[in-house]
Parts: sequence; C-alpha cells; structure tokens
Amino acid sequence: MSSEIGKSYIKEVKIEGLWGRKDVLWQNIRPDINILVGINGSGKTTLLNMIDAYYRNDVRELKKYIGDFSGIPLSDEVYPVFYLRSYDVPVSDKRKSDSPLMQELNNVVIQNKEGLSFFNYRMKMLDYPQEAPNIQRNIDELFEIIDDMFADTGKKIAISKGNNSALVFQLDSDVISLEQLSSGEKQLLLILLKVFLQEKKPAILLMDEPEVSLHISWQQQLLDALRRLNENCQIILSTHSPSIFAKGWGDKITYICLLYTSPSPRD
Repeated sequence: MSSEIGKSYIKEVKIEGLWGRKDVLWQNIRPDINILVGINGSGKTTLLNMIDAYYRNDVRELKKYIGDFSGIPLSDEVYPVFYLRSYDVPVSDKRKSDSPLMQELNNVVIQNKEGLSFFNYRMKMLDYPQEAPNIQRNIDELFEIIDDMFADTGKKIAISKGNNSALVFQLDSDVISLEQLSSGEKQLLLILLKVFLQEKKPAILLMDEPEVSLHISWQQQLLDALRRLNENCQIILSTHSPSIFAKGWGDKITYICLLYTSPSPRD
C-alpha cells in the first residue's frame, strides 16, 4: 500500500484541439461514479480511450486522436487505472472459446503472468495463511453477488472439483463451463471479476458501454454490485442505456456535449 501514498482519483481532463477542431474540458470529476452520455459519434469512446492512453503513458495511442491531452493529477499520481471495453461479439463467435471476450475472461480466472486472476487471489491463502479467513469472506461475498444476479437463470457459481483453478456454474445436477455461458453472462462475470480483483483498494475503472449484451435487470443492478465489491473504486463509464442509471444514479450523469468548449463537429 505504500506505493499508493499521495495518489488520488482523476479530477479533471482537458483536451486542446481534439481532431484539430474542438476543445474538451471535464472538471469536478466525481471520486465515485461518473456516467457519460451522448449520441452516437459524440466522442464518448474517444474520451475514454484518451484517458486510458494518458494514464498508461501511451504516447503513440494519444497521437491517433490529434490533440493535446492533460489530466489532473498527472499520470504517475493516480490510483491504478483499468479499462473495460465492451465486447460486441458477432453471433457466430458468441460461444467460441477463442473469442476475445472468452480470452479476456480466462485471463482473469486462470493464473497469468501479471498475477491478477481469481486463481492467484485464492492462492494467497497459502502464501498468507493469516489472511485466509478474510480472503475466503471476500470470495463468499463475490459468489453471493454473482448468484443473486444469475438467480433467474437458476445457475450458481462454483469452483471446479476437477480443476481448482477454474470457475464453473451449476444448474441442478449439470456443470456448465464458462465457455458454455452466453455472451451477456460472460460479459457480466468479467466486469464483476475485474472489480473484485482490485481487492477493495483505491482504483479507477473506465467502462465503455458495459450494457452491451446485458439484460435490462443486470444493467439496473450493475453499479450497486460494483460498489459493493469495491466502494473505493472510481468509475467512469459511457452508456446509451437509461437502465444503467435508473436506480438512483441519475445525479451522476455528465452530458458529453457540455464538455466541449468549442462547437461539437458533425460525424
């Protein structure tokens, strides 16, 4: 935790000359929830992409958008930034094990070189036995949230008996692998796991249209579930769905058209 001392959430972003045509100024970004709305082509995804690139120090990516980006605080002074892009999977690929969505889901479930996976988190119980009860409580809470959201499907999440690094779902006497889930179920599980693996530490999550493939009831529950998993996570998301903010989050909306300090171009 010492590396987090002196760090903070994103407070302001400024772009001068985006696409060579307009300026953007977003001040007073909230430390909890920020919901960015606007019509298609208004620049929501571009803004998230630029925030992500800036805080990863990806100069090459930033140059794609033409414009001088600056953020407050500076890139080395913020909490860790995670970016979850939407996976609008073609119908023919929705259940393929090699789809980008499935690859990303496997990456957060199974052991990986970054050490940020559900398997790695569980293994901490062996490395730090004094933390084992707290780790197990956190896993129990995660499973409770997932089971609550999957209740209408009848599925319950479990750790595979044959492979303790794998997650599966149980439906009556059947065992369902992650590959067998629908694209919406995979998308929801990926989002929940990403936030869970922040381990309740201060973090920043960018999400581009998380409602893609999600049932309306899941959209309505999503922000409450994420806050329950990590109330220390600043969330900045774009959406076209009123269901995302329908249950008490309407005061967190920012209209992207109001961030332009010069006229928004036609797309």
